[in-house]
Amino acid sequence: MNLVFAHGYLGWSQTSPLGINYFRGLQAYITKLGGHAALFPRVPPFGTYEERARVLADAIQQGYPEGPIHIIAHSMGGLDSRALIAHNLHGLSDAGRIASLTTLSTPHRGSPVADLLAGSKPLGPRRLLYDGISRAISLLGIDTGALGDLTAEGSSKVPDVVQTHPHIRYRSYFGSGRAGLLRTCVALAPLFQYISAVTGQQNDGLVAQDSAKYGEVIEPFWRCDHFDMVGHNLDTADLVLQFDHLAAYDAIISRL
Repeated sequence: MNLVFAHGYLGWSQTSPLGINYFRGLQAYITKLGGHAALFPRVPPFGTYEERARVLADAIQQGYPEGPIHIIAHSMGGLDSRALIAHNLHGLSDAGRIASLTTLSTPHRGSPVADLLAGSKPLGPRRLLYDGISRAISLLGIDTGALGDLTAEGSSKVPDVVQTHPHIRYRSYFGSGRAGLLRTCVALAPLFQYISAVTGQQNDGLVAQDSAKYGEVIEPFWRCDHFDMVGHNLDTADLVLQFDHLAAYDAIISRL
């Protein structure tokens, strides 16, 4: 089976300059499973979904010039993949090419955090909340000036490929937060509280439940935060994992 793993906003491909895998340990795990080929394309980390889609399509066409393909996309990678399908880049949307798109906590309807940070600065009591979240985001190294595509308005411009390309199978997974009192890593805790307050929904610290739904929604939801989903515990520098992400990906692949 030909698998493509599409990374999210601020992400990298398989290995960062620090030697850290975005999808931690996944390539080695898939190799151990056997029977699958895995591609981890690198796309511009701060690019628009249109720019990222073109780079993603080029990498897929080069890696898998023929045959069926299954895309598994985390976060913004799901928007990139929808744009790729909508524009049929390299003919990848034709019958016999992309067979399925699986999205993992993709903000299909935007993220309240992006709306807050990419929009006008709020006044009054919400300004204190804005300043606190801005500091939390800066600690994660995120460029808040490049978040427009992840707002509700920006994400609404991505074509709905479920309607236009129904021959492709669409599934979505969602991280509803960790079990216990601390639902996310400490860095995401202010964002988790903010999303809970403005949406009243479960969230993973960056994406709310309704926004993550696309195509067939797979339950139960994963008990993890946005970074646990790709194998990173920011509280312990990955020394201790909160969530068995490899088993979760194994379950995804078994359903393709």
